[in-house]
Amino acid sequence: MADTSTERPTTERATENEAQLTKKGRGKKSNALGNFLDALLAVLAGNAIYYLSMPHLPPVARHRLFREDFGLVVDFAICLAIFVAVKYWRRNEG
Repeated sequence: MADTSTERPTTERATENEAQLTKKGRGKKSNALGNFLDALLAVLAGNAIYYLSMPHLPPVARHRLFREDFGLVVDFAICLAIFVAVKYWRRNEG
């Protein structure tokens, strides 16, 4: 005979567990979406700032198409600064 001490949880317990997992899953999805939107904002705003200020930058800090140069570093630094600022601003949210 089968051991009856290791029965599956009742449907009530299973429903409670599913509800908890659903709540946790929504939090993770919402958090991932929030991170994506923060990064998107940082990249779009950072690139806009960089390309608008590029004519005023020294030639060494200007990016040339399809090249890895110091201009990419400057662009990345601007995007990173905006991303950190957004994360700092939203640090107390949910």
